[in-house]
Amino acid sequence: MVGLVGGGPLCVVIPCQNAEKTLAKAIESALAHSGCVAEIVVIDDGSADASVGVARGFQPTVQVFCQPNRGVSAARNRGIAQTRGEWIVFLDADDLLMPGTLRRRLDTAEATAADVIICDWMEFADTSTDIVCVRTKSPDMEAIADGAETSCATNFKPAINALMYRRRLIDKIGGFREDLPIVEDARLLFDAAYCGATFAHSPHLGAGVRKRSHSLSRRDPVLFWRCCLLNGTQIEALWRARGPLLPKQRAALADIYNGAAHALFRAGDPSFREALAALRAGGLPVGWRNRVAEMVADAAGQDSAVRLAGLWTQGRRVISGAGRAIPTWPAQRR
Repeated sequence: MVGLVGGGPLCVVIPCQNAEKTLAKAIESALAHSGCVAEIVVIDDGSADASVGVARGFQPTVQVFCQPNRGVSAARNRGIAQTRGEWIVFLDADDLLMPGTLRRRLDTAEATAADVIICDWMEFADTSTDIVCVRTKSPDMEAIADGAETSCATNFKPAINALMYRRRLIDKIGGFREDLPIVEDARLLFDAAYCGATFAHSPHLGAGVRKRSHSLSRRDPVLFWRCCLLNGTQIEALWRARGPLLPKQRAALADIYNGAAHALFRAGDPSFREALAALRAGGLPVGWRNRVAEMVADAAGQDSAVRLAGLWTQGRRVISGAGRAIPTWPAQRR
């Protein structure tokens, strides 16, 4: 389907893998838009359930493509290659687009000529009859104005379905990095900033993100933090290729590496030392928790150090809780 809105057609790319329970709602949310016509593609990434059949139930309005399991980045890149629209929205198979959001994003694009449009989003949970909003979030556009690259490298992480990208920007970036099975969406946003993209806020609630207890980052925290570490080293290489690190870049990298080192240490993964090595190689400050963790791990081994760290944390919580429970002794009356 081709709709000449916003200067060109809009595409919605939906990767899926074993999403038979939620895929129909995601597709329906992409179809339910007045004022614009979208080209919608579903890329099935080797599902073993009935996802393909669910998606094909929406043909010919929705295009469906299948591939062996290669990961979400490869699936999204396949979707990009199978579409021609000027604007691209990425929708995960268990998330939603809110009614009217595509038209409002296009209106913002026309008004601002920006390369990336960002709307507000909500986290939701399913009930037997409806969806329930857990919380709503808005992008911190002041952080983007203060430094798009460093913000996107660290704490500026809007939901992927709250974003709309200009295709020529995606082409310039080269799509999603397939060597990052996690944090690939955050990396695309950083790459957009690195390529000089302009950002604009479309102030409306346009995306819903399902509250997940089984996301890949939660199922495999070691893989998540290793990806964060790899992403940090790649970003550092890009920045250093342009010249010496700026203070904000140094602070961002220190935040990435220290966070990865602490999380990998607590997960019992020896690659926490790789994060420490990256900090020292770049002349970046090592956080005190990581210095202590390394010292204890050197002396007693990482397993013992992790156990000691757990006992220390538990003790702090007990003391903190006891402190809140003990009432302040009343002042002596005079």
